[in-house]
Amino acid sequence: RFREAGLRWHVLEGWSEGGGVEHPWAYCLPALRTLKVERPDVAAVHFGNELPALVTSLLAPLVGVRRQCWVWQQHQQIQDPGWLGKRISRIRLLSLRFDHFIGVYTGGKRSMCLRGVPENRVSVNHNAIHDQARERSPGWLRQELELPEDSVLIATTGWIIPRKRMEFIVRGFANVVDDAEKHCALLIVGDGPEKDRLSQLASDLGISDRVAFLGLRRDVREVLFESDLLVHASLAETCTYAITESMAVGIPAVVTEAGAAHEQIASGESGWVVARDDAEGFAKHLLELADDAPLRHRLGTEARKRFEQSFRIEQSAEAFHETYRQLAADRDASQTVAST
Repeated sequence: RFREAGLRWHVLEGWSEGGGVEHPWAYCLPALRTLKVERPDVAAVHFGNELPALVTSLLAPLVGVRRQCWVWQQHQQIQDPGWLGKRISRIRLLSLRFDHFIGVYTGGKRSMCLRGVPENRVSVNHNAIHDQARERSPGWLRQELELPEDSVLIATTGWIIPRKRMEFIVRGFANVVDDAEKHCALLIVGDGPEKDRLSQLASDLGISDRVAFLGLRRDVREVLFESDLLVHASLAETCTYAITESMAVGIPAVVTEAGAAHEQIASGESGWVVARDDAEGFAKHLLELADDAPLRHRLGTEARKRFEQSFRIEQSAEAFHETYRQLAADRDASQTVAST
């Protein structure tokens, strides 16, 4: 599709080995070569390595690239800075050279501004996804897992690593199992180094028969279509795709506070957001949704509306396009004024 649209791309080799092993400074020379070939109107940097991006922008004129606008786009959660961070930070240095900054949630914008980036140079564009119709007939997953037809399926998706706090979810689910009126099952979609430990925890809690490890899958959206609600308890996020995926399929979510959680979920209207370590509140809302199908439907309908209003890929793409177009137009206007 990219080729059909006339798009070109370059793969910058060497800066990442995968699995979180990165060499950010290896990005500079390949990026400069790409700038020299393409001579773009806007250069958008999509990851959190601010200093290599700053150096690349400073070196660009040496390879004959002088007229482009530079944009830094948030990729990771940005914590609000302390006293020192408000005065000295990599993002503050980047603001001396870059023309615009894009956050994926308002908390990210606030953190950038606290670091000294002028507010009028920061915009917000939520992470977004494409819409997708259901492809498989309802009930397939319960049949595959040999679960009762009226089971309540509670899904969580993500890497099984400490930051995602799957242990918090499993313990919260264990507090619900005995009190729920319906048969409940927890579906863990993903893989990671803590899988064996998590499986042992489920066994220790006596809920092994209620927890299904589905592993890495290419049909996550179909699994969510089969699910009744989503749970998420990560320590740090930006605008997480896991929550947006649940919104797209029209199911409510119970999540702990991180990143854009309050922007994605209207707590009490399309799901619930609880404090990071509020295990009691997490289990309470989980049980409430497990036992109340009409409530799940009402909150899920509202979640779908929020997706349609603010988290569709078409809206995000249009917002990026308008930002880039305006930056290029402002640059051309300022250069015209300077030349006259």
